[in-house]
Amino acid sequence: MEVVEQNQYYVDKTMYLPLLEQQPNSLFFIRPRRFGKSIFLSMLRTYYDISQKEKFQKRFGNLWIGSQPTPLQGTFQILFLDFSRIGGIDGTLAQNFDDYCCGGLDDFASIYEPYYYPGFALEMKQLEGSTNKLNFLDRKARNNGSHLYLIIDEYDNFTNVVLNEQGNEIYHALTHASGFYREIFKKFKGMFERIFMTGVSPVTLDDLTSGFNIGWNISTDFQFNMMLGFSETDVRTMFQYYKDAGQLPADTDIDALIREIKPWYDNYCFAKESLERDPKMFNCDMVLYYLRHYITLGKSPEQMIDPNTRRRRSHHQLSDNLPRQRNSQSGNLSQPALLLWHADHYRYTRSPPDTGYSQQ
Repeated sequence: MEVVEQNQYYVDKTMYLPLLEQQPNSLFFIRPRRFGKSIFLSMLRTYYDISQKEKFQKRFGNLWIGSQPTPLQGTFQILFLDFSRIGGIDGTLAQNFDDYCCGGLDDFASIYEPYYYPGFALEMKQLEGSTNKLNFLDRKARNNGSHLYLIIDEYDNFTNVVLNEQGNEIYHALTHASGFYREIFKKFKGMFERIFMTGVSPVTLDDLTSGFNIGWNISTDFQFNMMLGFSETDVRTMFQYYKDAGQLPADTDIDALIREIKPWYDNYCFAKESLERDPKMFNCDMVLYYLRHYITLGKSPEQMIDPNTRRRRSHHQLSDNLPRQRNSQSGNLSQPALLLWHADHYRYTRSPPDTGYSQQ
């Protein structure tokens, strides 16, 4: 929640916290890249972290949840893992993965040692391997009556990179039978009171399902269709804020800006039930790219699609040879189009801007 502490502009999504608490305890949430997943998880961590409980008013006082916190606020010890930070595609996949998880568990022990006993962090650090560390934490937390919350960002980043760069055979070895990636998810089962994971594709989720069969995928639940991304109201309010602050020209026509960006950044929908009931969502990264350009130069960017985003999409594109053809994509991202994002098939379908959605 550095955005709030640094007094930066923040689009409030805290009204979804009570609704999330009403869902099953282990949740998967899939969205396209650059759609605000990481900042949402930062908010989630800060809200539930027992070690940050006393900062609630400072960080959430002016947000929706500030006047109506849930009973679970500030009650959990959070293990946070970001699988996009696992490096080294060099033949030592298991070691790289294990080293990263070990580091996350060591950090956890350092943060929460005051809730256990002196020397807790040292004992954790001296253990070898993430499996031993997880078993150690499981025992100590149960004996201590501690509540554990596991939050994983980019749960599928590591496997997507492996699939892209080393092929389906190695990917299959990680996620099936006794593959190390599959095994650690089995360890999570029953150990954490709550789990929340984000990613960009259901491919790895599908392959892990039989080993980690307690996760509930809310990606296409209409209740969460607007939980990430910007609504038109969000975008309009943001543009007006920067105009009032003098960072956009005084004669800026907000309606004209909205009309310009709508065919490019709007029209994301994530639930069939939301097609007629909810406004379509804007891509966060694209809107901010446009806004930064307009603030700096006083005009729209020549390339309406952020070139950095296009390169990232190309780099992370899943293999075309996935089993059951679970990935397909058509069209040129440099052209405006309406996008219906299928979380179940990981694909985009395109139609001209005035004809609505097409489905495959």
